[in-house]
Amino acid sequence: MAGSYSLYRCAVLSTSTGMLDSVLDRNSPIDILRLSVQMGGEKYADGLDLKAEELSDWLRSHPKEVITTSPPDKESLRKTFYYLKSQGYHEAIVTTISSRLSDTAELIRQLAEEMANDLKIHVIDTGTTAMPEGFFALEAIRLLSLGKTSAEVVDYLERLKPRCEILLAVQSLTPLTRNNGLLRMGAAFNDWLGLKTVLRFNEKGISHLASIQNNDQMIDRLIEALMVITADKNPTHLVISGGYCGDGALYNQFACKLNKKTGLHLESGIPVSPAVGVYTGLDAIGIGIVEKIQD
Repeated sequence: MAGSYSLYRCAVLSTSTGMLDSVLDRNSPIDILRLSVQMGGEKYADGLDLKAEELSDWLRSHPKEVITTSPPDKESLRKTFYYLKSQGYHEAIVTTISSRLSDTAELIRQLAEEMANDLKIHVIDTGTTAMPEGFFALEAIRLLSLGKTSAEVVDYLERLKPRCEILLAVQSLTPLTRNNGLLRMGAAFNDWLGLKTVLRFNEKGISHLASIQNNDQMIDRLIEALMVITADKNPTHLVISGGYCGDGALYNQFACKLNKKTGLHLESGIPVSPAVGVYTGLDAIGIGIVEKIQD
């Protein structure tokens, strides 16, 4: 990696919602652009000032209070990009949370236009979040380290978008309705009945897969959905990872049952970033699926 000229010319940045805090070490060349979480009258940098377990504690002790999120601060972004220029970078590839979930991609596009004469910024709206989102940045670094040009990397990442899926099981739909009305229809009625919900999210949007009565059924439907999505795919081409918000016990229950039913072994799940957990709510579990491009 150290010998790749492409890496010296082109920086890679990812929004904090990509769950990379849990997998990158301090020497990683990927910079994290942090969304903000507003709660209790304070503003926190996602994953830095506010950790996943701290959000979970807050949600449990303040179940009625509204928490909101916002894109990274525009002035901080501007300083970051000018710093990259001062360090000799000519370009930057920025992979972001889906524009269906956040205005972050549009904000960075505005800065890219503003700074066009100083730094060429490629904004990749990944169309997803959580693990699949983070995978885009990891792939960008991998390809640059192989000597690929920024244009080749951007083309690859654009082709990766339709190959990403998220399956999400939530206890309540109410938190999701805070996100620009993403899933308002039926949320109040669903929650009034005490139903849990399994959802599918990809580049095309969010869709409802099932409403069920208890966690055992929720886990079963999540596993069934995973088996359907991956049935016709080569397992060696898939990157599958699990995540959760809240207590990891429910995720472990899911992972064990998944292993018994399919033989698939998922390592310990990773907590989603607080900016994602705000909308999944407590005791949510999910699976990120990426079908790698075979070039």
